[in-house]
Amino acid sequence: MIRRRTRLGILLMSALAGLTWLLSRPTETDGEAPVAGIDTRLNYALHDFQGRLLDQQGETRLEISAPLLQNNAASGIGTVEKPDIRIQQDNEEWYITADSAVIAPDREKITLAGRVNMLRRNAVTGARLDIVTRDVLLDVTPRTASTDADVRILQNRDRLDATGMRLDIINDRFELLSEVRAHYEVY
Repeated sequence: MIRRRTRLGILLMSALAGLTWLLSRPTETDGEAPVAGIDTRLNYALHDFQGRLLDQQGETRLEISAPLLQNNAASGIGTVEKPDIRIQQDNEEWYITADSAVIAPDREKITLAGRVNMLRRNAVTGARLDIVTRDVLLDVTPRTASTDADVRILQNRDRLDATGMRLDIINDRFELLSEVRAHYEVY
């Protein structure tokens, strides 16, 4: 036989369970409209981030992936750990990695910090150009990059060392600013 106190406890628990069920049921407004995107008015962090910047015609200008992207809503500045960037330019692909990056609020300037590796590979010829430097400013729309740090450019067995560089990705040109040293291999 169940004691009176136990019976009251069971009835009270049943009433609480029923009340909880009624309060937790979805209302008509829940789930009406899915979230269309991230509300950039909030601070957020994205793990295993992948994103694309598109031009006016909807073509991919730049792809970026990283283990972590953080956004500061007040400043609009994004910070990225170990960014991996790919830029498609005609038959050439640029692969750019860095220790970290800061993305400006307008998404037009990316400051790559620490060691920066830039690799250009031509899909048709297979030719490749490696650039190793530090602290690069990447302008997204004009597709230019610049640094005042030491630069090493490797192509085949040839090597150029300099201090400072301006790179035009669209026109496939670079300018070395000072203290240029070259080492060419004769085949």
